[in-house]
Amino acid sequence: MIEATTYLNSVNKNAEPKIPSKDLNKDAFLKLFVTQLTNQDPVNPMDNKEQLAQLAQFSTVERLTNISKAMEGLTESVNELKGLNATGYIGKSVMAKGFAVSKKGSEISSVNISFPATCKFVYVDIYDKDGALIRSDELGGMNAGKVDYKWDGKDKDGNAVEDGQYNIAVRAETPKGKKVLASTEISGKIKAVNMAGGQNILELEDGRKVLLSNVTRVVA
Repeated sequence: MIEATTYLNSVNKNAEPKIPSKDLNKDAFLKLFVTQLTNQDPVNPMDNKEQLAQLAQFSTVERLTNISKAMEGLTESVNELKGLNATGYIGKSVMAKGFAVSKKGSEISSVNISFPATCKFVYVDIYDKDGALIRSDELGGMNAGKVDYKWDGKDKDGNAVEDGQYNIAVRAETPKGKKVLASTEISGKIKAVNMAGGQNILELEDGRKVLLSNVTRVVA
């Protein structure tokens, strides 16, 4: 008996361990129910009401599983339809929530900044692709409303930076010293549509990307 036990332990060690599932699916539920019926005490069998309750639970699990599968299929179909509709944006110019600007030679994209309140001072910080601050542009005071901002493509020392994509962040305060949360929008012409993580991503001609859900206006 000791030798047999040793052999079985050796086999179990070499076998790949099975990771138990955390979810009780319908197959596991049915096996559990059959096991209960098989091993019940003949003298004191399971109560009929309890059996019916468990069968009702099994039926509920089955229906929920089918509903879940149907919803997954519906979600995939909706995402495919959204992707197909998004291709209609190709070749059109849009405004979208975002904070990325692009520079290619003397061509620099602009950003539309919205201020919900009058500002005593406004700073626009420009960051490179690595997140390093390369410039803080002081705009002075601003009234509530929208303003177009266009960076000159230079760093804090007045030197022209390399072509590429950069990000901006707006810092502003009211005359009473309260911080103002300004929103930014970018614009550009759509070159392509990509799908990632169930979302439609619009690629602009200059390489910037925006989510379809962030588009606020189709310009043309």
